[in-house]
Parts: sequence; C-alpha cells; structure tokens
Amino acid sequence: MKKQRKMSACLKKFQRDPQKQYIKRFRVYPSFMYAHLDWWLKTMSLSGWHIVHCGLFIFYFEKGAPSEKEYFTYSDPVNEGYYSIQLRHPFLEKNYGVKKKKSKINANEAKAHQIVEIDLQKIDVQKDVGYKEMVSDRNRLYLRFFIRNISMILIGLAIAFGFGKLITN
Repeated sequence: MKKQRKMSACLKKFQRDPQKQYIKRFRVYPSFMYAHLDWWLKTMSLSGWHIVHCGLFIFYFEKGAPSEKEYFTYSDPVNEGYYSIQLRHPFLEKNYGVKKKKSKINANEAKAHQIVEIDLQKIDVQKDVGYKEMVSDRNRLYLRFFIRNISMILIGLAIAFGFGKLITN
C-alpha cells in the first residue's frame, strides 16, 4: 500500500502540458555507464528534446528549442564511506545546477536516477577542475562498485557450482 502511494506521488509530480509534445524512451543505463547516459541526454537536448522526468528504464522528454545542456547523473544507494555523492548533492546543486524553477528535471526529486542539469552559465564544464574531479570520482566509484558486485556474484556461482558437484559425487 505504501509503495503504491509513493509511486503515484512520483508520477503526480510530472504533469504533461497539453500544448507541448512529449516522447518516452526506454533505456537501460547501469551506474557504471552514467557517463554515457549524460552524453545521451546532452545529444537529445541538442536535437530539441529536453528531459523532464525519468524512471528506472523510462525517460520522458519535452520538445523545445535545440540547446546545449550538460547533465550529471547519480543514484542513491552508493555510499563508500569516504565518498558520498548524496553528501555532495547540495554542493552540486548550489554551485553547478540550474535553479529548480528554470529546470524541469531539477524540480522533480523522486526519481530512480538523480539527474542534475548543470548551469553552463555558472561553469565551464571542460575547464572547471572541481566538476571534472566529481565526474571522474563518480565514474571510478560506480565502476569499482560494479566490478565488486560482479566478482561477488561469480564467486557465489563458483562456490554453488562446486558445492553442487560435491553433493553429486
């Protein structure tokens, strides 16, 4: 019952304007591929489709004027103790993000992917060292997290397979 209320609250935040055109795209971007997701969102905005809402695999875009936009994507559950994107979020939003009233994706808070539209008027994403470090930290962290999880799964399968052979012998 609680999950349904949360989900409906999430969907209520995204209100379609009947005068605008929308498309829905299905994509799978695991956390270690967030740099590719950022690039895809940027190319969509260059073609005139601006992200307004997203779910786990679904991305909603609104038709607008083609413009260059930069995005930073992260997800909630990763926290490695020494580095937490969640702790950096207020800094990210304050120093790099477009104001919530000017960016529909920044105004929507309940999402599977946390996507922040970067204000290109505030920083030069190619030259800003702090931003580049944050992107490389995110990419490194999620890749390491992915490799660790895959390793654990493979070790678990090897143990299960080896244990199964012991039982049959």
